[in-house]
Amino acid sequence: MTIEAVSILIYTMLLFGVVVTQATYAGITAGNAFGFSNREGPQPGLGPFGRRVDRTLANLKEGAIIYLPLAVMAVALEVSNIWTVVAAVSTIISRTLYVPIFFAGIPVLRTVIWAPSFVAIPVMAWGILVGAGS
Repeated sequence: MTIEAVSILIYTMLLFGVVVTQATYAGITAGNAFGFSNREGPQPGLGPFGRRVDRTLANLKEGAIIYLPLAVMAVALEVSNIWTVVAAVSTIISRTLYVPIFFAGIPVLRTVIWAPSFVAIPVMAWGILVGAGS
Protein backbone atom coordinates (compact mmCIF):
# COMPACT_ATOMS: atom_id res chain seq x y z
CA MET A 1 0.00 0.00 0.00
CA THR A 2 1.42 3.40 -0.96
CA ILE A 3 1.76 6.20 1.58
CA GLU A 4 -0.87 8.10 -0.40
CA ALA A 5 -3.32 5.25 0.21
CA VAL A 6 -2.32 5.12 3.87
CA SER A 7 -3.10 8.84 4.16
CA ILE A 8 -6.63 8.16 2.85
CA LEU A 9 -7.10 5.42 5.42
CA ILE A 10 -5.77 7.50 8.32
CA TYR A 11 -7.75 10.61 7.36
CA THR A 12 -10.91 8.52 7.12
CA MET A 13 -10.30 6.95 10.53
CA LEU A 14 -9.63 10.40 12.04
CA LEU A 15 -12.98 11.56 10.70
CA PHE A 16 -14.64 8.45 12.12
CA GLY A 17 -12.97 8.95 15.50
CA VAL A 18 -14.12 12.56 15.76
CA VAL A 19 -17.69 11.59 14.76
CA VAL A 20 -17.68 8.95 17.50
CA THR A 21 -16.31 11.50 19.98
CA GLN A 22 -18.98 14.01 18.98
CA ALA A 23 -21.79 11.46 19.33
CA THR A 24 -20.47 10.14 22.63
CA TYR A 25 -20.10 13.65 24.06
CA ALA A 26 -23.63 14.55 22.91
CA GLY A 27 -24.99 11.43 24.59
CA ILE A 28 -23.20 12.27 27.84
CA THR A 29 -24.07 15.98 27.95
CA ALA A 30 -27.46 16.13 26.20
CA GLY A 31 -28.80 12.66 26.90
CA ASN A 32 -30.06 9.90 24.68
CA ALA A 33 -33.34 11.70 24.03
CA PHE A 34 -31.42 14.42 22.21
CA GLY A 35 -29.40 11.82 20.31
CA PHE A 36 -32.53 10.17 18.97
CA SER A 37 -34.37 13.44 18.30
CA ASN A 38 -34.55 15.49 15.10
CA ARG A 39 -32.01 17.86 16.67
CA GLU A 40 -33.94 20.91 15.59
CA GLY A 41 -32.77 22.98 18.55
CA PRO A 42 -29.32 23.66 19.96
CA GLN A 43 -27.60 20.84 21.78
CA PRO A 44 -28.10 21.19 25.53
CA GLY A 45 -24.91 21.23 27.59
CA LEU A 46 -22.62 21.59 24.57
CA GLY A 47 -20.00 23.66 26.41
CA PRO A 48 -16.54 24.72 25.23
CA PHE A 49 -15.25 21.17 24.65
CA GLY A 50 -18.32 20.23 22.62
CA ARG A 51 -17.93 23.34 20.46
CA ARG A 52 -14.26 22.45 19.86
CA VAL A 53 -15.24 18.91 18.85
CA ASP A 54 -17.83 20.34 16.44
CA ARG A 55 -15.27 22.75 14.94
CA THR A 56 -12.65 20.00 14.70
CA LEU A 57 -15.09 17.84 12.74
CA ALA A 58 -16.11 20.74 10.50
CA ASN A 59 -12.46 21.51 9.74
CA LEU A 60 -11.62 17.87 9.03
CA LYS A 61 -14.58 17.65 6.64
CA GLU A 62 -13.53 20.84 4.85
CA GLY A 63 -10.01 19.50 4.39
CA ALA A 64 -11.28 16.07 3.34
CA ILE A 65 -13.39 17.54 0.55
CA ILE A 66 -10.23 18.95 -1.02
CA TYR A 67 -7.47 16.53 0.02
CA LEU A 68 -9.09 13.11 -0.29
CA PRO A 69 -10.06 13.35 -3.99
CA LEU A 70 -6.47 14.31 -4.79
CA ALA A 71 -5.07 11.41 -2.76
CA VAL A 72 -7.54 9.01 -4.41
CA MET A 73 -6.49 10.38 -7.81
CA ALA A 74 -2.82 9.78 -7.00
CA VAL A 75 -3.58 6.19 -6.00
CA ALA A 76 -5.84 5.56 -9.02
CA LEU A 77 -3.27 6.99 -11.44
CA GLU A 78 -0.47 5.12 -9.65
CA VAL A 79 1.40 8.36 -9.09
CA SER A 80 3.78 8.32 -6.16
CA ASN A 81 6.66 10.76 -6.20
CA ILE A 82 8.45 13.06 -3.79
CA TRP A 83 5.61 15.61 -4.02
CA THR A 84 2.78 13.18 -3.30
CA VAL A 85 4.75 11.41 -0.58
CA VAL A 86 5.59 14.68 1.21
CA ALA A 87 1.95 15.78 0.92
CA ALA A 88 0.67 12.46 2.29
CA VAL A 89 3.13 12.33 5.19
CA SER A 90 2.52 15.99 6.03
CA THR A 91 -1.22 15.40 6.04
CA ILE A 92 -0.95 12.28 8.21
CA ILE A 93 1.26 13.94 10.81
CA SER A 94 -0.50 17.29 10.76
CA ARG A 95 -4.05 15.96 10.99
CA THR A 96 -3.18 13.31 13.59
CA LEU A 97 -1.67 15.97 15.87
CA TYR A 98 -4.34 18.54 15.03
CA VAL A 99 -7.28 16.60 16.49
CA PRO A 100 -6.06 16.26 20.09
CA ILE A 101 -4.56 19.75 20.09
CA PHE A 102 -7.86 21.28 18.94
CA PHE A 103 -9.76 19.15 21.48
CA ALA A 104 -7.40 20.45 24.20
CA GLY A 105 -8.06 24.06 23.14
CA ILE A 106 -4.49 25.14 22.39
CA PRO A 107 -5.11 28.04 19.95
CA VAL A 108 -1.76 29.08 18.39
CA LEU A 109 -0.26 25.59 18.31
CA ARG A 110 -3.48 24.33 16.70
CA THR A 111 -2.97 26.66 13.72
CA VAL A 112 0.74 25.87 13.41
CA ILE A 113 -0.03 22.13 13.40
CA TRP A 114 -2.89 22.59 10.88
CA ALA A 115 -0.82 24.61 8.35
CA PRO A 116 1.18 21.70 6.83
CA SER A 117 -2.03 19.86 5.94
CA PHE A 118 -3.26 22.99 4.17
CA VAL A 119 -0.02 23.39 2.21
CA ALA A 120 -0.12 19.66 1.37
CA ILE A 121 -3.18 20.17 -0.85
CA PRO A 122 -1.47 22.09 -3.69
CA VAL A 123 1.67 19.98 -3.18
CA MET A 124 -0.38 16.81 -3.81
CA ALA A 125 -1.99 18.41 -6.86
CA TRP A 126 1.43 19.40 -8.23
CA GLY A 127 2.76 15.89 -7.62
CA ILE A 128 -0.13 14.41 -9.58
CA LEU A 129 0.44 16.82 -12.48
CA VAL A 130 4.15 16.07 -12.55
CA GLY A 131 3.68 12.31 -12.16
CA ALA A 132 0.78 11.92 -14.57
CA GLY A 133 2.75 13.69 -17.29
CA SER A 134 5.69 11.32 -17.16
